[in-house]
Amino acid sequence: MGKSNQGQQTEMVKKQLISLLREGELKVGDRLPPQTVLREKLGVGSKTIQRAIETLAGSGILEVRPHKGVFIRQLETNGFIGHEIGLVCMWRTFYPAAASLMQCLQLQLYRKACQCKLFLRNFPEMTHKDSLSYFDGLKRCIEQGQIQGLLTTVSFDEEAWAFFRKHNLPVVSLGTAAFNEGFKICGGVRLEELFAQAKKRGFRRPAVISVGYPQTKHIRRIFAGHCGLPQDIYCRILEPEIAAGDRPFGWTGELNKILHQFAEMLESGRPDVLLIPDDIITSITHRELLKMRMNGISWDPFFIYQTTRQVPILPPGSIRGDYFEIDNMKCAETAVGLLLDIVSGKETRERFLHIKPKLHQMEGNP
Repeated sequence: MGKSNQGQQTEMVKKQLISLLREGELKVGDRLPPQTVLREKLGVGSKTIQRAIETLAGSGILEVRPHKGVFIRQLETNGFIGHEIGLVCMWRTFYPAAASLMQCLQLQLYRKACQCKLFLRNFPEMTHKDSLSYFDGLKRCIEQGQIQGLLTTVSFDEEAWAFFRKHNLPVVSLGTAAFNEGFKICGGVRLEELFAQAKKRGFRRPAVISVGYPQTKHIRRIFAGHCGLPQDIYCRILEPEIAAGDRPFGWTGELNKILHQFAEMLESGRPDVLLIPDDIITSITHRELLKMRMNGISWDPFFIYQTTRQVPILPPGSIRGDYFEIDNMKCAETAVGLLLDIVSGKETRERFLHIKPKLHQMEGNP
């Protein structure tokens, strides 16, 4: 074997050993499996394993005890990399929760000693499902085996999924990857939970205000199943179809119009609670209601809404209402852990995981 191949194999084994340390159940002081087990597990010879162990021992991660074995000295990996993971996202700086999720995913990959290879969408027009060509270098990295798994917040087309299957690439979807199948993580509040909380609070005339796409049909179906009020009045969708471009939200005018329509209704029919599964919509709605009150409109609905722990757009107590708090870090930790379990063969059954947000209730009666 040439020196080049020898070095490549040693580097591969170092990465595999780092992954074993960070993803396994080993702790400081534990002994590594014997050489016979490592040879079978890693598919390389004893000399390659020994060279990798010597490198990690020289960095203080492992300790070689003659006639006793190899032991874990520390779990800090000192810059050594285990798996190389691709992270596929849209560049959406105007959407704080999305930017927060991307940062949390990168941090969790770092904590697992993974190298994060970031692929940002290069195509300006919005589509229901994305092509691999929208992400510079992604296809080439997969073909060359430079990534062992993929985290994505975008939905891919059938051609992309066929390519992933061809290369046996594990994929975990989360966030806005609404149309993907397979392994999927969701951390958002379900509209059913908002209705349940409104019912628990004793409200009788809930109104839903939501973005809509890509869940427009689902939102309307859930509304019909939980509320007998007219949908055209009490279920307001801001963007029922896909937007033409990746742009900042321009919802202020439409929300102002909706709120004035509600306020002008007879008190017996006016919404007594607003169900809003989006923190940006909630923030704009609350601001517009404050303006209305300054102009003499006294309508003061209760809110049941969603917010993100890492993005304090809505400080606790600033709005009269209950809120469901998404923890992006917990979603990221779950997604990264699931992907690494798939890569290592521990997880094989495709499934959907819902990370339930934490409910915070306003004290006292509404």
